[in-house]
Amino acid sequence: MNVAFINPFIESTLRSLEMMASITAEKAGLSVKEDLITTYDISAIIGITGDTSGSIILSFPVSLACRIASNMLMEEITTLDKSVEDAVGEIGNIVVGDARRLLIQDGFSLSISVPTVVVGKGHKISRSGDVPCIAIPFSTEHGEFEVNVGLKD
Repeated sequence: MNVAFINPFIESTLRSLEMMASITAEKAGLSVKEDLITTYDISAIIGITGDTSGSIILSFPVSLACRIASNMLMEEITTLDKSVEDAVGEIGNIVVGDARRLLIQDGFSLSISVPTVVVGKGHKISRSGDVPCIAIPFSTEHGEFEVNVGLKD
């Protein structure tokens, strides 16, 4: 995978979570993920087409997803409900949209899909076997989460 595709997603994740949910995150590494079984409970999946294709997956534990929704909606939410699902989809859309903007500035032509939100501990997301996936874990004071970038050249 082209390394130029990774940094925009790191930058936009950090910036978007801070701006939209007042949550400061830190990148905790990078790894290649062979089988895409998520570590967490709720994921936003956004497809990308154009000069590259694949998907971006933001995956959160319920507690962090509820904190994101609470901060975005300015009301306390403690259980997984439709508003949390909507907030996770929206933060995914914002992150990928911002990364797309950065990639367009670098000369790439890209389109993104509407987010799909999947709920369930350890859910598996299938992807084409020839598309590598880079897992980018992040930590916050409210818990850890992961962004998976799966784009082919």
